Amino acid sequence: MGDDDANRINDYEGGKYDRSTSGPPTACLPRRRAHGHHPAPSPMKNGTFNLGLGEHVFYTYVVVIHFPAGSPSLGQEDAVLTELQGMTKSLDGLLQSAVDPALLRTTDAVGIVEAASAVEQRAAAIKTLYAKRASESQVWANRGHRSPEAWLAQTTGTSYGQAAGTLNASEKLPELPGLAKAVRDGELSGPKLNELAAAATPENEKQLLDASKRQSFKQLRRTCANEKAKARSVERDEARHERIHKDRYYRSHTDDEGAYCFEGKTTTAVGARIEAAIGAEADKVFKEAYAQGRRESAAAYRLDALVNLICGGGAKVDTQVVLRVDESRLRGEEGRCEAPATGPVPVSEVIGAILAGAFVKVLAHNGTDITRVTHAGRHIPAELLTAILERDGYTCVRPGCGATATLEVHHYKVDHAKGGPVASWNLCTVCRRCHHLLTHGGHHLEGGPGTWTWIPPP
Repeated sequence: MGDDDANRINDYEGGKYDRSTSGPPTACLPRRRAHGHHPAPSPMKNGTFNLGLGEHVFYTYVVVIHFPAGSPSLGQEDAVLTELQGMTKSLDGLLQSAVDPALLRTTDAVGIVEAASAVEQRAAAIKTLYAKRASESQVWANRGHRSPEAWLAQTTGTSYGQAAGTLNASEKLPELPGLAKAVRDGELSGPKLNELAAAATPENEKQLLDASKRQSFKQLRRTCANEKAKARSVERDEARHERIHKDRYYRSHTDDEGAYCFEGKTTTAVGARIEAAIGAEADKVFKEAYAQGRRESAAAYRLDALVNLICGGGAKVDTQVVLRVDESRLRGEEGRCEAPATGPVPVSEVIGAILAGAFVKVLAHNGTDITRVTHAGRHIPAELLTAILERDGYTCVRPGCGATATLEVHHYKVDHAKGGPVASWNLCTVCRRCHHLLTHGGHHLEGGPGTWTWIPPP
């Protein structure tokens, strides 16, 4: 019972309270001052007690319910539900009376989309906070669902996997206070939260939360996958790789429009080789199209590259597959082993590549101080280029981009035309499109590794 409740009880006008019972009271009833002996009051009628003296005295009942520490106050659960139901009705009203989007200014539409996204994130946070507790009821079974995940998927209109991710996140929040705070602050979308919860531990929680603030969902999913891979043993990693290899497939169909569609599944190691070959061929296709004055999307060039590779006799340009591995991982301990283009790969892939005569670059953290390597010309020394790519994760550093293809090196502090040196403090990797925006579009890149900030033109 709080101090305010006690003060309200003690300040009650017209009576004292019966505290004769031991322990926390469940109800405190006012007691009229006695003026001699009176018969016991008869049952209450019409809200009053008949005291047998021809008079009626009104009494106010104060019910004080004792909750253990940390328990919600009386009616708090109903208040949350009532508030959410009220919001739903308000949103329904907005949907029915909203102005025709075509009549809005485009800048107003941007603001509405951003505000709606903020509402969506907070709704996802509330859903996650209560999902575990809801799954402990038997509602899902009573309604004929096979599992809490199946019930949640049906309720939310999402896939079974997404529902399972939400329940997993709800279960792990008590163990991860930083993640729980981010959820309550409305900082995470549902998909990002599910990825973080699956990979987060008390040791890497802060690192992953920092990554979620600057990375796109695609980048964050890769980061989380790498964190999970670090914790797996070599034996488990090999078993997972073998299972995925056995489940590999290629499927195709013709859709309703008459378009040929296809999809497939294979290991990240094979995927890294496919991505390298398509990337190299797509660069050739782009240059040919540019010379002819044709401008199409990067996705279109990559499809053309795939057709050339399959139907044109294979790759006709050199390709490079990058594999990054920590020395500790080669010893069978925890560490990173990945293909930047696709994700974690088994150590055996790296060892096999080395035995097959692959070109190996070794980046020693306690070796040459890369920050001291500078060059007066435009040429970037090999050791500096390797260090920059490694530092930037073989991706475009623009927050939210994370492209791994067509990477270029940008002088982000002092432009080369203004005498900017070729040095690690002045260089970063960006994709071709972002490099064009920086060079010709008036955009700027500030900050540094881990704190990059993209500033569009005013």
